[in-house]
Amino acid sequence: MQISPHERAFEIFQAATPVIRIDSIGGRRWRRNVASGGRIGPWLQAQYEILNNRVWAAKIPCMYMVAGSDGVIRYVGISRNRMKDRWRESPALDAETLEPWPQKQLFHSQCWRQIERENVINPFMTYEVRCIDADKLLPLLERQGPPLSAFAALRGDGEGIVAAVERWLCNNKSEKLVSWNIAMTGK
Repeated sequence: MQISPHERAFEIFQAATPVIRIDSIGGRRWRRNVASGGRIGPWLQAQYEILNNRVWAAKIPCMYMVAGSDGVIRYVGISRNRMKDRWRESPALDAETLEPWPQKQLFHSQCWRQIERENVINPFMTYEVRCIDADKLLPLLERQGPPLSAFAALRGDGEGIVAAVERWLCNNKSEKLVSWNIAMTGK
């Protein structure tokens, strides 16, 4: 029996380590204290928790996935260095006064706009970000069988494995495997 892409993605998500839980967004709007064009904001604040600081800060290539409380996987991405570099706590400025805030704000360049759009439709949606490195991903791919088991040929190339699986999942999206990853899908 053929395993669908969203079933493969869900199995990988279940095997991955929970790293961040976003319980809600709202409050005062903020801007990133950086000079990076459209990524500056203004953005809504997140109520979130770092669930695994060790994995969030680990310097290892990994694939990460974002799922909503409705079970739909919305984003598949990779970090070549640290999750903390992709899901960063950014220095923040008040969006109106431009005064610095004492606390940093959680931000992801591709997911944040999408999370805010969904919040308009369902303000009760929560999100979980999970991470898996190649050493944990490879045996799972081998158990799942073709076509993902073919990536076992990349054994020893952790970045290559997670990048290949990211691309495959983004190219095989469905209603239960949505792709917010515009860098990968071009949409």
